[in-house]
Amino acid sequence: MRDIQNIYFHSSVNIASHAYNFFPNHTLVHLYEGQLLLFNQYGENLILDKQQSAFIGCNTYSHLYARPYSETQCEMLFFSLPRNFLCELYHTLDNQFRQPVGKKLPALHKIPYSPNIESFFQSFIPYIQCGQTLSENLLQIKEIEAARALLETDPRYADNLFDFADKGKMNMFDLISKQRNMDLVWNVFAN
Repeated sequence: MRDIQNIYFHSSVNIASHAYNFFPNHTLVHLYEGQLLLFNQYGENLILDKQQSAFIGCNTYSHLYARPYSETQCEMLFFSLPRNFLCELYHTLDNQFRQPVGKKLPALHKIPYSPNIESFFQSFIPYIQCGQTLSENLLQIKEIEAARALLETDPRYADNLFDFADKGKMNMFDLISKQRNMDLVWNVFAN
């Protein structure tokens, strides 16, 4: 089982906390409180405010600057979609979701609001508040929910999520590898 990991960074009201991270998997980030600035090695950047979400492409390095608002903490959730999961999912999806659109979305961008995306991130709140560990089975269901929410929000996500299917790039080791890292990270930047 994987834990929701609590990482606390302390910053004063006007100073942002900084982190530099490599994202080996496609990752979704949702900001519950505060403000988050992201910059990657491709020169892409964005600012997330409360209740906004972003997509971080796989194999990217990103600078993250978290800034809490006045008396509140900066709280965010990172949810990873491992390549082996995406390889398995690719073969179970209807053909309409597997078709490449022909234009990938940028490696770093805001996810447009949709009820599916909002529902996905809000469903973690009770677990976070209770500090309860999510079972492996529940996290597998959440991975499917996240991928389907992205594909239903914008069909272009097929080009990003299933980039391995383009021109025979699929690696069989991605299908048989069962190694899993921490796929869910809960961050709190306190002031």
